[in-house]
Amino acid sequence: MKLHDLGNYWCNGVLVTNEDAYLSGDPDGTFVSHEAFESGRVTLTEGKDGGYVELVGTVDMVLEVVSGSSVAKDNISLREAYWEAGIPEYWFVDARGDRLEFSILKRGAKGYIETRKLDGWLKSAVFGTSFKLTRGKDRSGNPTFNLAIK
Repeated sequence: MKLHDLGNYWCNGVLVTNEDAYLSGDPDGTFVSHEAFESGRVTLTEGKDGGYVELVGTVDMVLEVVSGSSVAKDNISLREAYWEAGIPEYWFVDARGDRLEFSILKRGAKGYIETRKLDGWLKSAVFGTSFKLTRGKDRSGNPTFNLAIK
């Protein structure tokens, strides 16, 4: 994600580890700000065959997309683990069936708090802008998703 060059975004495939929270997992999406790297809050671990395979520390944002087999994990256990790890924002998407749920959860004192929607838009403190997720169909009738930014 290149939104004003705030940092780096990884989709699936990078391990996120926070030893203080006993967290080690592979979110569907992860954002780390330049500031997090520069301050040492997050470090990269290189794989034995080259390339980076792990982010260690407190990342700025994680995204989870719910599947039928991950409902409890995404709604309860990961939500608690990400909060324990101090992650400022947890983005949550559930596009199963006809519904589309998109939430930006911000870290509060005792857990995550849902960001209030304003005309369907959600404000992100991490990115300093608002987002809206919509679903449509391509010309073959397959679902498409658009993340609008304002």
